[in-house]
Amino acid sequence: MRSNNPLLARAAAGFGRLLCRARDRGGRVAQCIEALHRGLENVDFDMRRNGELRVLRAVALDRPRCLFDVGANEGQWTLAAAAAAPEAVIHAFEIVPATRDALRRRVGDMPRVRLYDSGLSRTGERIEVHLGQHSCTSTACRIDGMPAHEAYYTTSVQCDTVTGADHMRRNGIGSVDFLKIDVEGMELEVIRGFGDRIRDVKAVQFEYGIFNIASRDLLVDFYRFLAARDFVIGRILPGRVSFGDYHFSMETFRGAYHVAVRRGCRELIDRLSHPWFK
Repeated sequence: MRSNNPLLARAAAGFGRLLCRARDRGGRVAQCIEALHRGLENVDFDMRRNGELRVLRAVALDRPRCLFDVGANEGQWTLAAAAAAPEAVIHAFEIVPATRDALRRRVGDMPRVRLYDSGLSRTGERIEVHLGQHSCTSTACRIDGMPAHEAYYTTSVQCDTVTGADHMRRNGIGSVDFLKIDVEGMELEVIRGFGDRIRDVKAVQFEYGIFNIASRDLLVDFYRFLAARDFVIGRILPGRVSFGDYHFSMETFRGAYHVAVRRGCRELIDRLSHPWFK
C-alpha cells in the first residue's frame, strides 16, 4: 500500500536497507525486527491483551442466548464467555480426546455449557489431527518444511466431525449469536460447514495465521465467502476492530484474530470499531 507520507516512507525504506546490511551478523537484528513485527501485527494469543476479551464483552451487551466455542481447548474462552454472558448456552466443541477430558474437568459441571466429542468441519467426516507431546496444541494442518512442526507433532489421532448446519438442525438451534473458531488452520472449513445456515449466525470470530499455509485457505477466501453472505470483516486489535475491505498485503500468515459481523448489526459494528468501548 502506498504511504500517505512519502517522506516518511522513503526514510523508513532507507532505514530498512541499512538494517538489511546487518542481517547476517549473528541474526540478532533480524530477531529484533521479527519480534517488533509480531507485536505490530498483534501476534498475541492472550485474550486479555489481544482484543478477544473486548470483542466478547461487546457481544455480551446484546444479551446473547447461544454461543459456539469451536476448538474449545481446555476451556479458557468458554469460561470467559460464561462469565460475560450469563444468559447464554455455550456449545463447546473439542476434537482431541485428552484435551476434551481437561475441558470437561473445568467446565463439565456448568449447567449452561454443552460439551461435544466431535469437531465441526465442512463435510462431517473423520479427520487426522496431529498432536504434540507436551502441549494441548493440535492441528489437522501440519506445515511441511517447518522443522519445529516436524519435531513437535509426532503422533496423530482420528477424530469425528459434523457440519455446523447439521448440529444446528439436530439440536433445534434457530440462530447463533456468536461463533468463535480457533482450530489451527481449519477455520474456513468450519464456516463452510454451516452452508446457508451461516446467515443465521450474527458474528464469527476466526483465526488466520501460519496454519493457513498448510490448509491453503487465504484471507481472501474468508472475505469472499463471508462478504457474499452479507458480513463485514475486521481485524481484532487490542483497542478496536479494524473493519475494511480486503487488500492483498494482508496475506502475511501472521497469527491474528478477525471478526465478521452481519452488515445489519450496526450497533455491534460501531461498538467494536470505536476505541471508546472498553
